[in-house]
Amino acid sequence: MKSNLSKVFEVLEGEIPEDFISIGNDPGGNEILLGVSGEYQGKVYFWIHDIEPEDEMDNMFILADSFTGFFNNLYESG
Repeated sequence: MKSNLSKVFEVLEGEIPEDFISIGNDPGGNEILLGVSGEYQGKVYFWIHDIEPEDEMDNMFILADSFTGFFNNLYESG
């Protein structure tokens, strides 16, 4: 039996840039990606699945410069 994470990797293989892994998604099938190498390492991006990009980064938008920053932005302080 495959884990959910294995299924996600299988479905997204060849769809998202190599320097990223999925760490979440929204109900519309868009992914939250964590950069795992190169200039993107540690940064968190939002990947829109139904836009055909000319460049592999055209359908990706940065959410945070670090996973900690992303996590901290999920909650209001105070």
